[in-house]
Amino acid sequence: MSEHGIDISSVLLKELFIIDCPPFACKDNLFEYMAGQFEEKGIVSDKEAFKQSLNDREMQGSTYMGDYIAIPHGQSEAVLRPGVGFIRCQESFQYQSAGEEGPVRYIFMLAVSNAQEDAEHLRILATLAGYLMKDEFRNLMDRVQRYEEMMDGIRRLEAQLAQKEE
Repeated sequence: MSEHGIDISSVLLKELFIIDCPPFACKDNLFEYMAGQFEEKGIVSDKEAFKQSLNDREMQGSTYMGDYIAIPHGQSEAVLRPGVGFIRCQESFQYQSAGEEGPVRYIFMLAVSNAQEDAEHLRILATLAGYLMKDEFRNLMDRVQRYEEMMDGIRRLEAQLAQKEE
């Protein structure tokens, strides 16, 4: 359990853990690809509806985080089960979001059900933001080769954080 109350392993989806992906031409290509992956893996029932929710969220504010990271997210009735997909691209690509732009190589994409409480959605974002502030986590994103390595690294980080709180 993280310091923010979310066990990231319960929402970071093994079936949507994609590393060494070729860079995308643009954010729209990323959304098209990932919405299709979310649909193919049974996370969403309708990729177009989910893609629309991603674009709707983009109009509310930037999902570009700097440091080669983006956290696009969509809340939709098409979401069958909430989850987070992770992509590490081979190289960065230009990501434009709500008037901000920069190179992105690491993407955490959240799919949230309309039925899911907003607080849950915010706790997931807070947990990710907390991890992303840690050099250990950013180094982990860059070097992992398998989902299990990511989960092991997250557990080690959680243990370190828990020790510091004691």
